[in-house]
Amino acid sequence: MLVQTTVAVAVRRYPRFLRRFPTLAALADAPLSQVMKEWEGLGYYHRARFLHQAARLMRDRHNGRFPSDYDLLRALPGVGDYVAASVSNFCFGARIPAVDANVARVGARLLGLRGDVRSGSLRRKLREELAKLMNLGRGSLWTDGLIEIGALVCTPRQPQCPSCPLKGDCVAYASDRVESYGLPVRRPSRRVVSVACGIVRRSDGRILIAQRPATGLLPGLWEFPGGKRDGNESLADTCRREIKEELGVTVAVDCRRFLIRHAYSHYAVRLSVFECRIRSGAPRALGCQQFRWVTPGTLTRYSFPSANRKIVASIAVEENGRRRQRNISSAGTTRTRLGLHGSRSERYRLSSSRNARIETAGG
Repeated sequence: MLVQTTVAVAVRRYPRFLRRFPTLAALADAPLSQVMKEWEGLGYYHRARFLHQAARLMRDRHNGRFPSDYDLLRALPGVGDYVAASVSNFCFGARIPAVDANVARVGARLLGLRGDVRSGSLRRKLREELAKLMNLGRGSLWTDGLIEIGALVCTPRQPQCPSCPLKGDCVAYASDRVESYGLPVRRPSRRVVSVACGIVRRSDGRILIAQRPATGLLPGLWEFPGGKRDGNESLADTCRREIKEELGVTVAVDCRRFLIRHAYSHYAVRLSVFECRIRSGAPRALGCQQFRWVTPGTLTRYSFPSANRKIVASIAVEENGRRRQRNISSAGTTRTRLGLHGSRSERYRLSSSRNARIETAGG
């Protein structure tokens, strides 16, 4: 979870995840749909898929245990250099450097390596050079020390060099240009993508949802059908076209409900949500895995991307309002039927009479 998810969010969600899947076997035996649902809202959903695949592989090939060998760990789905090195280092005592952002910054300044610390070539160079230094001390303590120095002392800006225990060997400190080492190259600002989707309702109140393809962006998640704007077309036209391409139906776009702004790692989305109804055709899974007509109350059972979850929340608020209105109307009808809108004496007379219902009905 801590890969691409903030600590504050992971600390809150991790215990819940463990309650749902308390053992590796429980995770491996669970359907993927349950794992995806539990991961909902954490983003980067491929992590959940890889986690599930890795759990099944360890169950089937490693007797339900984590392999202690770095190469075997690295071969698990979704496990990269950093995760494999961290598990090898902290769990099994291997002297393999785990290079995260903090360690990369400390290492680049200590060794005087220039370049973007996020680049693969510089990370490989850092792992090679730090592995040589790591042989001088205990692996996990050495790694933990570098992480803490990077978090508390060797910070990206205004590092506390005078209090750093590595300053005597630090190339960047000796050059008096510490902040010119160990920083990522600034990325261009996020591009903004305009997207439209439809809440397609049937006469019985059910809503049409579609499951995204198994590969590509947000694989396997459910969504309200729609997609990206093409050229200068109106967003209403985008909604019509995308639903036609995805499900083979022509829809009438009635009105725009709201606009959702959502940011991913490399781009931002402006999602226009429209109320729609089918004008012609029957849904077919053309650009999706499958589709379903579901009641508003069952939408929360499906795994949606974060932006779509805001639509689900809006529909839930809408349904709760309708339910309250029905309850109020029902209560009013009952009061009228029982004659509870007259004067106090009239209400007393009606409630005291054995024929109160007949009197009320008769006027």
